[in-house]
Amino acid sequence: MKYIYLTLMAATLLLSGFYLIREPMTEHLEDGAAYRWLNKKVENKRLLDDMESMDNWRSFTSSGVQVVDARKVMVTPDSSSSVATIELSDKYVHSGKQALLMNTPTRLANAAPKNGRHWGRSGVRRLFNAEDWTKYNRISIWVYPDLPGFYTTALDCQLFNDGVEKLPAIFGQEGQTSLTLKNHEWNHVVWEISNVARDKITAFEMSYGLSGSYPGEAGNIRFYFDQMELEAVKADKVEGWDVEQGKISFAHTGYQNGAQKTAIANGIEAKDFKLVNADNRKVILQKAIQKTTSHLGNFDVLDFSEVNAPGNYILHAGKVSTRPFRIDADPYERTVWKAINFFYAERCGTEIPGIHGQEHEDWLCVHGDKRIVINGGWHDAGDLSQSFEATEEITYAMLSMAEKLHARNENPKLYQRVLEEAKWGLDWILKTSFGDGYRNTGSINSRRTNNIIGDDDDVITTAQNTPMANFEAASVEAYGYRIFKDIDPRYASYALQKAEADWQFAVDGLSKLKPVTDQWRGTFDSNNVEDELPSQIIFSSIALWKATGNNKYKELAIKQAPYITNAQQRERPDWDTPLTGFFYTSTAKERILHYCHRGREQAPTMALTQLCETFPNEKDWIKWYASVTLYSEYLKTIAKYTAPYNVMPASVYTDTEYESVPESRRESFRKQVLKGVPLGKGHYLRLFPVWMDYRGHFGTILPQAQALANAAHLRGDLPSAQLSINQLEWIIGRNPFSASTMYGEGYDYVPLYTPSSGDMVGGLPVGIQTKDENDAPYWPVQAMWTYKEIWGHPVTNWIWLLKDVEGPAIVDGLANGPVVFKELSTGLTTIVKPDASTKKFKASLPQGQYTVTNNGQSLSQTFLPASSYHLDLRKDKFLKYELSKTISANGELVIKVNVWGSGSHNFSIRADNLNIGAANKQVTLKQGTQFSFEWKGSVDDKKAPWVAVVIPDGDLAIKKEIRGADWEK
Repeated sequence: MKYIYLTLMAATLLLSGFYLIREPMTEHLEDGAAYRWLNKKVENKRLLDDMESMDNWRSFTSSGVQVVDARKVMVTPDSSSSVATIELSDKYVHSGKQALLMNTPTRLANAAPKNGRHWGRSGVRRLFNAEDWTKYNRISIWVYPDLPGFYTTALDCQLFNDGVEKLPAIFGQEGQTSLTLKNHEWNHVVWEISNVARDKITAFEMSYGLSGSYPGEAGNIRFYFDQMELEAVKADKVEGWDVEQGKISFAHTGYQNGAQKTAIANGIEAKDFKLVNADNRKVILQKAIQKTTSHLGNFDVLDFSEVNAPGNYILHAGKVSTRPFRIDADPYERTVWKAINFFYAERCGTEIPGIHGQEHEDWLCVHGDKRIVINGGWHDAGDLSQSFEATEEITYAMLSMAEKLHARNENPKLYQRVLEEAKWGLDWILKTSFGDGYRNTGSINSRRTNNIIGDDDDVITTAQNTPMANFEAASVEAYGYRIFKDIDPRYASYALQKAEADWQFAVDGLSKLKPVTDQWRGTFDSNNVEDELPSQIIFSSIALWKATGNNKYKELAIKQAPYITNAQQRERPDWDTPLTGFFYTSTAKERILHYCHRGREQAPTMALTQLCETFPNEKDWIKWYASVTLYSEYLKTIAKYTAPYNVMPASVYTDTEYESVPESRRESFRKQVLKGVPLGKGHYLRLFPVWMDYRGHFGTILPQAQALANAAHLRGDLPSAQLSINQLEWIIGRNPFSASTMYGEGYDYVPLYTPSSGDMVGGLPVGIQTKDENDAPYWPVQAMWTYKEIWGHPVTNWIWLLKDVEGPAIVDGLANGPVVFKELSTGLTTIVKPDASTKKFKASLPQGQYTVTNNGQSLSQTFLPASSYHLDLRKDKFLKYELSKTISANGELVIKVNVWGSGSHNFSIRADNLNIGAANKQVTLKQGTQFSFEWKGSVDDKKAPWVAVVIPDGDLAIKKEIRGADWEK
């Protein structure tokens, strides 16, 4: 009764628009990399400065965004022009008699930059006489921040090198790091620089971003510095595909009990491994280590997929062991809580304990004489910016997760929490519209403002009217209507009203769109508008059709599909290693679709999947289905190049694409492409994206994983689901560095670049990058934008993906007598007894390939994670069938169907790129007797694959797929 009361109370809070103020989650510091770094053995060290003299120290202030040319580095700042001052002080001292004190205001006297960024930077710089530091690989320094009223603070560090490699570099963020510090206490800061050029060091700098102050925060701040040393330690692994020596790469969060379960190592001095119960130390499994060779090299693989029993486990191999991990039906649930915590901590416009108070009440969007205060939603990165597109995606992902949780009715507490956070985003989307098609589409913000409208620290943006933004708004508003209509009808009705209006504004604006000619933006940024807009139109139109049933929405959605399907590579190219199924940016097929650090590659597949699921009887259904099939098969094919990790490669590039990028980037672009896997005819498969300043691939692999998960559910394809889970595992620890990258989750998670908000549990960075033109993972200790910058985008995709792969399969149905589920790869057997009177049964099963047996009858069934199934196993309803394909003597393709069951049934076939006669076959079955029939046909385009789907009795839930290609004969 108490739990029911609390649930109702939480719902009431949502209805009233009141949001709970809660303490953000805290990390377990001993599990993080920072704790391990501080406890490393120091093999050698050298004092650089004891801060008892100011002889080699200078203060500086730079205004605006500083861009440094490495060939013209000036290491002697003019302290006379600096608003920062330095002196020796005995107020806070770590060692010796004095420390170096820097005083600085939090902003400059002039008006803030119109671009939303901060005023500049104030800092201190220690000068060196071209010193060779190559015998050392770590800097140690003590810092005491004294920032009255501040919750969080950060300093950036920069090394200057005038040797063979110049630092600062033109781009790449090498030799820089950002430090999140605890206020009013001594922070021992260590920074490993094994990857940093340091043969001729001329300066070391620590600086603070002059970002202003929130109400209650001081306008002048102080930092104390003491005891700066060089140290030599055993350096962390920072680059390469091989697993760091002495470690096992595994999924720190754990493994779903029906999933594949592998860990990876290199150079293990043992022939076998043990899986041990972490609670009672009992050996559960002892098995040989598999020695495997792939495109990436040689690896030791520890495969323990046969173990499904829930529990906490440890892997032992020789002298190497893992930390404990979980095998369970739903080990990823805790990461959903943490991801939601991250967004809570990133909320704008309200007090978040330990991060900020009420803020940004002077953040405005202007439209003619009208203006809206646009605080709210979430800050979407390491700065304080707000992106409409990001907020829309975050809200959409949360609404989809809430819908799943509500449908499964297994976790009402998490459902309520996700729903609350989703409403926070939807509120902001509704709030920031001017009601005439113009809205806030986001703005850059690095400032802590004073909440007073009209003075010189306000951040002001101008409203825009774009079809893309309005279709995005319509999608999430219509989705919100469906989710909230039974919770808060008034709120839901308003959301639907706004959705219909925004959809119409978007449609009206389509005729005004100009063709996209800026190829560079599509190459490096996420602005593939030609490809993304049709997908977004489908999302919003389907959402509105589900909400209203108005066929104008259906018609527009279906009309967009050819813009996607006709932009796909269907014919087999004449490369040495031909690939099909990938997409171009438009139907002209002039440029292959690929993204840099922020991708939306899931959009085409998710749009076509939604069309298939929503309009199953449309004539083009099989075209949509085939497109999804070909794309997911393409992803599965290219993933073989990264075995045994199976992390998604980026894309296919051509050797002429560099001609379309800015001149300063062309040579690097060209070299990066050529470091990819040669496919022939000037095409290369890059395992990591081609990029420049903006690096990190979580925003590309997670959208690909979303596409795979959607395809898996549409097709009933377990390998696609497993491959999507592999992307989660890569991020959470099953990578060459054996490190989790979600802050506060797993082990060895690193401090991230988060100068404005501090460390937040559940945060994900932009992702693992590459060094220079290489095509191998690079994860240096330094924390710098963008690769280690917290962004809302990867956390959004994490939640969105988990909606489709987190948790067991739920199977219900009707049966006479016990139902036996036997998983084929593990032998795991589950027996469920139906209700004696209703004949109904329900089971929760791990994902896998099963034999389902009831009353002497059996059938094969694939169960995917996070899915629901209904089976009617009664004798008069039982139906089992199998498909096969052959080529007849006269060259015809023959699709054969073997059927078991009873009674009359209608089988239909839908085929893409196949010419088949009558699509329907009527059969009458006799219990216990096999019946066979076939379809014969020919391939229309012999250069392209074909796909066919067989559907019994019009029930797509029990369809089966068969596919092939003429060249496979």
